[in-house]
Amino acid sequence: MPLENRNLEAGTRLAAKYKGQVHTCELVQTEEGLRYRLEDGREFKSPSSAGSAVMGGTACNGWRFWSLAGTEGEAAAGAPKPTKKGKAKTTGDPEETVACGECGETFATSAEATEHMATAHTGAQPEA
Repeated sequence: MPLENRNLEAGTRLAAKYKGQVHTCELVQTEEGLRYRLEDGREFKSPSSAGSAVMGGTACNGWRFWSLAGTEGEAAAGAPKPTKKGKAKTTGDPEETVACGECGETFATSAEATEHMATAHTGAQPEA
């Protein structure tokens, strides 16, 4: 869940899941002001720069990247992102699951995901 309250205080812990790994960040008060400190000790002036560092330099909207640690939003940060409506997402790895493009639920095969999308998101009845 994106951060809605942008008036965060020192001591606030943030979390984000990126490439299957959960990353944490803590807001700390320094002589230079409030900083976003990653678990490796690096400090940043904004949640976006901290998120960008986690992503290896890729531009990042930190207010959307991070969630409050220990909240329902933290779990949502790790949920598969929906793809275009009606599409299943996979990277082609035969052992990888396929995610529903609507709700993110995962399935072992693309056939299962397709049937789920057809029945759960269109109101159609499963074929017998």
